[in-house]
Amino acid sequence: MAKSATFQIKNNTNVYIGTEATMGTPSVADAALVELPVTDYSFSELGAGGQSLNVAPFRVGGGLTQSDDMVKAQRHDRMYEVSVTFMCTNAATKRVLLNLYEDGSVSNDLSVLIGSMPSTLLFEHGQPNTIPVSLIFRDLGHDSTSDMIFKSCMATSLTFSGDIGGNGGVVMCTAVFQTAYKPIASTDLAYSSITTVSDQDTMFNMHDLSTTEITPSGGSAEDLLLYSFELNIARTVTRVGFDASTDFNPMGYALGGYEVTGSLNAKRDSESVTAIAEGNTPFALDLDTTVYQILAPTCFIDNASISFDEDGFKQVIPFRATYTGATTSTIFSFAGKTEDT
Repeated sequence: MAKSATFQIKNNTNVYIGTEATMGTPSVADAALVELPVTDYSFSELGAGGQSLNVAPFRVGGGLTQSDDMVKAQRHDRMYEVSVTFMCTNAATKRVLLNLYEDGSVSNDLSVLIGSMPSTLLFEHGQPNTIPVSLIFRDLGHDSTSDMIFKSCMATSLTFSGDIGGNGGVVMCTAVFQTAYKPIASTDLAYSSITTVSDQDTMFNMHDLSTTEITPSGGSAEDLLLYSFELNIARTVTRVGFDASTDFNPMGYALGGYEVTGSLNAKRDSESVTAIAEGNTPFALDLDTTVYQILAPTCFIDNASISFDEDGFKQVIPFRATYTGATTSTIFSFAGKTEDT
């Protein structure tokens, strides 16, 4: 065969999150889709990706060498991973959060992670469910005419990252998804219900921050001069079972609990020094632009340090967010305006 003249590039691809109706079945043409304002993405190799070889041992004393019956691909436990980095808009961020902890639909004003375990701990193949999502990479087939679809994906983490000196100050989000289903190529389904990037004209920007406060428990709010921050929400997604008769589809997913960690990088001064006073005193975090807001009501400092920068010392404040009291108490919340349409 002659060398192919087709090639793949990132720049001609749109990335969507599609709502599914049944786990194991990709989003259909009339499903609700949200386009992510993506700046970068990556995913597992689609052919032999997500699977390694398992090799039978040699018999002691000679005998059988490795036949094709002794070398098999590990398809029963494969997991494909997709990482997507996008600008923090209301619609995109809340759509990911809806998958990550079953709250955050675009119409909601507030997306809240509470102290209890995930609302659903087990997802079953073939059952009605709108939480697993299809990640659709439009025109990303190797022939550039078909879409690549990762069906029934579950987010394992979402990271917020803001730096006033980078990316124009726009807060960036990186979501990592996993799926136990083999990705598929499909002709364009002419999706009819899409929240496009052009509908998402407001972004979380560090230059717009009006409140950057740490409030120690029992104390007053300390106002930080914040240069950057990072906050990560993570949980485990574990494949359950397999069906060899249907390309080793999983029987379902089991979900683990959440961890919320982060770090602040602020000017070292009386405010930041007071905020990290010794002891086991938690603090409340409030980052607010009046349009977008991140709240973490109960945070514990995890080994603060000093960055001896030429433009002034910085206070580095790593932390872990928890709930306090009832399991209905909030660990983390993200609020955003309704997008202009």
